[in-house]
Amino acid sequence: MGQDIHVRHLTGIDPTTGRPAPNLVEQCRIALDHGAAILARDGYAMQDVTRIVFMLRDTDAFSTCFPLLREAFGTGRPATTLRRVPGFTDAATLIEIELVVSSAAD
Repeated sequence: MGQDIHVRHLTGIDPTTGRPAPNLVEQCRIALDHGAAILARDGYAMQDVTRIVFMLRDTDAFSTCFPLLREAFGTGRPATTLRRVPGFTDAATLIEIELVVSSAAD
């Protein structure tokens, strides 16, 4: 049995500007897109994700990200943890995501 694959520290930093996107939904989209690209590089897809951890300073607006999550994961329903954190190194960061692909999914 292999080891789980963890894709950590996915944030909403816009690759074209190097700065965090201005709102939670855009930051979430950028983080998910980056995570999908990393997984694809290793032969996995978002549907292979078995666990996802969201870290946010303010969880009240998290539901605005639900359409992105449905689009990203399709019919897959990874176990989800939502953590409220006091802040991030960059104060403009609103979300950080970790994706896990379980070795059992191979």
